[in-house]
Amino acid sequence: MAIAPITGMLRRGLITDLSIALGLGFAFANAFWYGYHVPRTNARDSYYRKLEEQRAARQGA
Repeated sequence: MAIAPITGMLRRGLITDLSIALGLGFAFANAFWYGYHVPRTNARDSYYRKLEEQRAARQGA
């Protein structure tokens, strides 16, 4: 036999590819969530909280 049979290479490659894909996906998802989504949500909430406080102050005065 001139060429050695390919055994276990497909499974090993599949496991490696899935591990890398899931790891990178998780890393980028966390980067988006905590780097963009959470700060923007906090900024939006504080903006509307400030507007509500201003409205309450106008109505109370």
